[in-house]
Amino acid sequence: MNITGTWLYNEDFEYGKSEGEVELKQQENKVTGTFSFTEKVENDYEIEVLEKVEGTIIDGKLLLESKQVKALQNNVVIDYLPNTFDIYLISEEKLVGSTYDSENVCGVFVLQKKA
Repeated sequence: MNITGTWLYNEDFEYGKSEGEVELKQQENKVTGTFSFTEKVENDYEIEVLEKVEGTIIDGKLLLESKQVKALQNNVVIDYLPNTFDIYLISEEKLVGSTYDSENVCGVFVLQKKA
């Protein structure tokens, strides 16, 4: 299964939701990509996030680690904790997984292949 392409990203986490797109490129079992999403913290604020990731597919599971993060809140650059993404390769059209950061904030997400 090759997961190269554009994916719609929807995540529920402890304090809200994130929505956006993910661009992935697979070469054999190595994967690189970019998560581009809006994080909406319930009844509070939004953060625009661009996160570059790298990882490896092993036994039907992809582990991606953040290599570079840029985050904006109200058009101002802010500090943002990098994420680790554990992804299960369900099908050519759908991936599911979980994410967590160094403060143990975690979420669950679905990636749906963009038509």
